[in-house]
Amino acid sequence: MAKSRLASVDALRGSAALAVVLHHAVNYGNSLPSGSAWFTASHAVLDQGYLGVPLFFVISGYCIHLRWAKQQAEGARDSSVDFLGFWKRRLHRLYPPYFVALCLSMGLVVAAYALGKVVPLVTLYPQPRLRWMALDFLAHVGMLHGFHPLLDKAGGNPPFWTLAREECFYLMYFGLLAARRWWGMGAAFAAVFVLGIAFPLLMIPLLDRDSAWWSVVNSSAIVLWTQWCFGMVAVEAYYGLIKLPSWCYWGWLIPVWSGAAFASAIYCPRVTPSLWGAAFFTLLNCCVRSEGLSRWPKLRVVSWLSRVGIFSYSLYLVHNPVRGVAKQLLGSVADTLDPRLYILVSAFMAILGYYAGKIFFNVVERRFLNAKPRTRTQAPAELPHGSLFSEPDGESAPQGVSA
Repeated sequence: MAKSRLASVDALRGSAALAVVLHHAVNYGNSLPSGSAWFTASHAVLDQGYLGVPLFFVISGYCIHLRWAKQQAEGARDSSVDFLGFWKRRLHRLYPPYFVALCLSMGLVVAAYALGKVVPLVTLYPQPRLRWMALDFLAHVGMLHGFHPLLDKAGGNPPFWTLAREECFYLMYFGLLAARRWWGMGAAFAAVFVLGIAFPLLMIPLLDRDSAWWSVVNSSAIVLWTQWCFGMVAVEAYYGLIKLPSWCYWGWLIPVWSGAAFASAIYCPRVTPSLWGAAFFTLLNCCVRSEGLSRWPKLRVVSWLSRVGIFSYSLYLVHNPVRGVAKQLLGSVADTLDPRLYILVSAFMAILGYYAGKIFFNVVERRFLNAKPRTRTQAPAELPHGSLFSEPDGESAPQGVSA
């Protein structure tokens, strides 16, 4: 029987969050050590941690669409989603921790400016910088920073760009859900894929080749939408609403899709987001099926990854500002070209970000979980299930997987 809480999904989410943390940790320096083969190889591997983001997007589509898919599997006649209720839950669950993290990160930017620090998070603003900082803060408050190339990865916290895309996915979900009801999941997915390919092409007559706006276009929610839709397909297959070909569960295809994605980034970048979506879609299917067949490993490291998945949102929100503060406090120690010391500093920053995420979760995020209150005689309140940014409406998870 299908479950609304899956340890495999939690473990994937935890893995993705840690991958992003490691990616930022090993790229903290202004320049990298050279002349060391082991360092070059290690950095090349850890640098791929940015791929946690497309994995997050696939999981997010899975989690957001889970409620609807579950209702359909149970024979519900009304297949609509309450727009106001949906956004009320999203805002209550996600926005307060985001706003707290935004105030902290922008506070660090203002403090660095006041202290005369020459750091990228300050120097990226044109003059007058204080006015641009205020504009940046307001844009992030309204989740509109994704519509401006300078503000998109600002806010004192560049990873916030993904949250702007998530908000767009939520808005577009209602139109996509209508298309899915009218045309079916296959046709709706195909339309999203074509739109993602066509959108940058339609922008060619409107933008110069060197325009800064291409960074926004190429990473827009429309272009990345296919990744999110892969998650919708996966959850519908999980609940038996659609039947996928057997190759969608073949684990050996994951490196094939990944290799194709790396190659396409050089020769055909338009399809790269979709290829990464296919790779992580296959990974998600394999993990979910493994758990469904009671083959999910019980190793401690796997259980730990599932627990990390619970506070992955907090980890994502705070790890980068913590890294920046640590770099400033370490001073000349961090400004090193010695490969061993560089790796030690990177590990320190990653560990610091990890524990900062746990603290932020317990102090801030936990207060806004969409969990039902309990009486003295009831079992402990359940934590909600979800991706890095979201959880399915009304679904919950056993207390045993809490952080």
